[in-house]
Amino acid sequence: MRRLLDGLTALTQLAVALAMALMTAVISAEVFGRYVLNSSIYFSEELSRFCFVWAGFLGASLAMREGSHIGVTLLTERLAPARRRPVLAVARALTLALLAVVVVTGASILPDQWGQQTATLGFSVFWFYLAVPAGALLMAVQLVGLACSPPSR
Repeated sequence: MRRLLDGLTALTQLAVALAMALMTAVISAEVFGRYVLNSSIYFSEELSRFCFVWAGFLGASLAMREGSHIGVTLLTERLAPARRRPVLAVARALTLALLAVVVVTGASILPDQWGQQTATLGFSVFWFYLAVPAGALLMAVQLVGLACSPPSR
């Protein structure tokens, strides 16, 4: 299972890096065009927003894997390791339940978005909204991977 999660993480890291690189390139070209050439790239704002949304939701799953999400650890840090494990297990179970709600709810609105087109690029809004359940699903997979890993992690 660890190799599968490592492969999924590598693909996610690549997708986030590509989205961030494209967003940076598009915004840089827009700034250059607007202030130096006095001409704007008409789709730059929409494309950069698309990249930002996907990078954010995919990046959230990477943060889940690394344990980098914000957490209130005042209570758990004061507990003995034997008592800390069950508390963390409950917190992970609640997080997994919330992620399941996000995946199901996010996926349920996707069919309604297929017919709506974006203003400048003209592709379906479905692709924007898909980032929500996809990111939540990847976070859930990483969370299950954390729960199955040795306690020393």
